[in-house]
Amino acid sequence: MRSILYFTLAAVLLSMSSIDSLEASDKTEEVGCISLSNSFSLVEVLEQTGRHATFLQLMQLHDMEGYLILTDPDLSDKTIWAPSDEAFASISSDLNKLSSLEIKKILGYHISPPQSRPNGEYPIITFAYLDENPNDVFRTRTGVLTESDQRISLSLREDGYYIEDSKLESTMWCAKAGSVFSITSVITDVEPPSTLTFIGYRLVRILLYEDIRFTIYATILGVALGTAISIGIRKRRRTS
Repeated sequence: MRSILYFTLAAVLLSMSSIDSLEASDKTEEVGCISLSNSFSLVEVLEQTGRHATFLQLMQLHDMEGYLILTDPDLSDKTIWAPSDEAFASISSDLNKLSSLEIKKILGYHISPPQSRPNGEYPIITFAYLDENPNDVFRTRTGVLTESDQRISLSLREDGYYIEDSKLESTMWCAKAGSVFSITSVITDVEPPSTLTFIGYRLVRILLYEDIRFTIYATILGVALGTAISIGIRKRRRTS
C-alpha cells in the first residue's frame, strides 16, 4: 500500500512538472532547440548550457550594463552567438592585450537585438528560422552602441551554418527571453558597412519600422515644400 502511495505521488509530481515544461516550451519546442523555462533570462540560459562561463564572466567584467540587460527575462527575443569556453581559451593571450573597451566591443558582436519585422513581430531565432533565412544579416549590440551599425552575416556552407567565419555548433538553447547559439570561435572584428549600405539600413529601418524620426522628417519636408510652393504661387500672381 505504501509503495502504491509513493508511486501515485511521484506520478502526480511528474505530471505537474510535465505540464509546467510544456507551458514553458510551447513557443520554441516545435522548432528544434533545447527549450528552457520561459521564466529564464538569457544569463540563466547561458548558465544552463555549461559551456559559456567565460562569456558571462567577461560580460560582467567589461559590459555590466549589457550583462544586467541579459538578466531580465522580460527584455526578450535577443540572440546570443556565444563562443564556447574553448573558443575563448584559444585566444586568451590576445584578449589579455586588449583594453576593457576593446573587449566590450568584441562581446557586443555576439549579441543581436530582436530581429523585428514590419508587422511588429519579434521571432525567436532558431535553426528553423535560419533554414528559412540562410543568408540573413543581424544587428549587433556594438553596432547599436557605437552607431556604426556593424552587422554580422549568416551563411550556409557545406559543413553547416556560419556567423561571420565562426561555425555554429549543432546545439542551441531557447526560452522566451531569446536564444543562444554556441559557436566555435570568437568574432574579433566586423567590417563596418559601406556608406551606401549604411544609408540603406537607415532608410529601411525608418520606412518599415515606423521610426518616429521619419514622421518628424516627413513633416518638416512637407511644411518646407508647402511653403516653397505657396511662395512661388504668390510671386507668380504678383508678376502677372
